[in-house]
Amino acid sequence: MSVRIESNSQLTPEQERVYRLRNAAERDGGTPGGFLELLAAVVADDTWRQIPSGINAPAPFSSFAEFIEAKPPFGLGQRVQDVHVLLQMRHPHESVAEIRSKMDAMRTEVRRLLAEDGITDYSEQQRDRDIQAWSALDKAGSWWLAFFVACQVRPANAGAAPGTPRKEVTSKISASEFARRAGTSPERVLRYYKAWESAHAARAVAFSADQLYPGHEPVELPPADDWSLYYTSRRSASTDRGVLIRAAAEAEGIRPTKALEVAENPTALRAAIMADPKTAQAARAALKALTSEARREEHIAYVRQVAEEGKAQTPSGQLVELPEQIRAEVTERLTSVTEHSDDLEVVTSTYEAVQELVTKAVEADPQLLARERRTRFQSALKATRKNIAAIDPTDLPTVVDDDLREEITALQELINALVASISNRR
Repeated sequence: MSVRIESNSQLTPEQERVYRLRNAAERDGGTPGGFLELLAAVVADDTWRQIPSGINAPAPFSSFAEFIEAKPPFGLGQRVQDVHVLLQMRHPHESVAEIRSKMDAMRTEVRRLLAEDGITDYSEQQRDRDIQAWSALDKAGSWWLAFFVACQVRPANAGAAPGTPRKEVTSKISASEFARRAGTSPERVLRYYKAWESAHAARAVAFSADQLYPGHEPVELPPADDWSLYYTSRRSASTDRGVLIRAAAEAEGIRPTKALEVAENPTALRAAIMADPKTAQAARAALKALTSEARREEHIAYVRQVAEEGKAQTPSGQLVELPEQIRAEVTERLTSVTEHSDDLEVVTSTYEAVQELVTKAVEADPQLLARERRTRFQSALKATRKNIAAIDPTDLPTVVDDDLREEITALQELINALVASISNRR
C-alpha cells in the first residue's frame, strides 16, 4: 500500500480519523473533549486494526501501544505515558450519563489493550499508597473505614456542628454520592457512619462525625475487637426477630453477628449439622432446651388458665367446670409456680399436681366420670376402625403369613369379647 504523507487529502477514511485524533491530542490537551471522543470511536470500531502499520507495510499493527507510538498518518506519534495522562482527564460533558458511560468504556478498553502489552499507568507511588491503606485496614480493622466515612460523608438530615468551618461542611458529600463512587450501597455507607457515631456516643472515639472533615489528620482508633459492639452488617438485626437473636447471643457471650449469620442461612446450618457430629450434638442440645422451654411455658399457661377460668380439659378432651375447692387449691399453686417460673422442676411438679386435681374432680362426679370413660372408649374404637379400614382385603392374601393370621385371629377374639360384654347388658 502506498500512502502520501504530505497531504491529508489522500488519506483513507481510517487514516483520516487517526490524523484528526493525533491533532486533537496536540491541540486539545487542556480540554481533551475532542480527543477522548475520537479515541472512543477508534477503540469502539477497531479503527487502529484496519490501517497499515506503515509505508509499504500492509500488515496491521501488532499492538495498541505500537499504534500509539507509530508516526502519523499511520499512528498517533504519541508516548504511551502521555495517553495515560489524557485518559485521567474528564470530558467536559462527562456529567451526562451517556457520555460518562462511553468514556468509562473507552478508558477500560484502552487500559486493557495496553495491559496486554505489559503497559499500565499503575505507578510504584500508587502501589505504595495502596499498601499503606491495606496496612491501615489490617491493623485497625473496619474502624479505619468508619473513620474515613465519617470524614467524607454528611447524611441529608445531619446539621453542621457548632464552630465547624463552612468550607469543611460543604466539602463533605452525601452517602449516596459516596456509595456511587465506592461501588456500594448508601445503606452500607450509613451503617459505617452510624457505627462511628455510636462509638462516639459511648466515648470510644474522641471526635464525632460532625467534627471530622475530608483530609482530617489520623485519630486514635479503638481496638479491632470492639468493632462488633457498634457495627452490624445485617439488616435483620433491626427487626424484632433480630433483636431477640442479638439478645440471646449476648446472653450466651457470643457476637450477635455470628448468631444472625446462622439464622439467615438455614441451609448452611443444615449442612454443618449433617457433616459435623459436634455441630449436630449442639443442635440437639439446643432443640432439647427449646423443647423444655416450650413445655415449661405451656405448663405455666395451663395452670394459669385453670386458676383464672375455673375450667380444665380432661384427658379425653372434655372441658369441665371445677369445684370451688379445687379451683382455690389450683390458685395457690399458681402463686407458687409464678414465683419459681424459671425452675423447670417446680413448674413440672405443679402442672402434674393440677392434673391430679382435675382427675379427682372427674372421679368424684359419677356422671362426669361416665362421660369421660365413654369418650375415651369412643376415641379408641374409632381409631381402631379407621386403621382396620385402611387394610385392603384384596391385597392381604398376597402377603399373609402365620404371624398375620395370629394377629387377625386375636383381634377377632377381642372384638367378640367386646360384643359379648355389651350384649349381656341389654
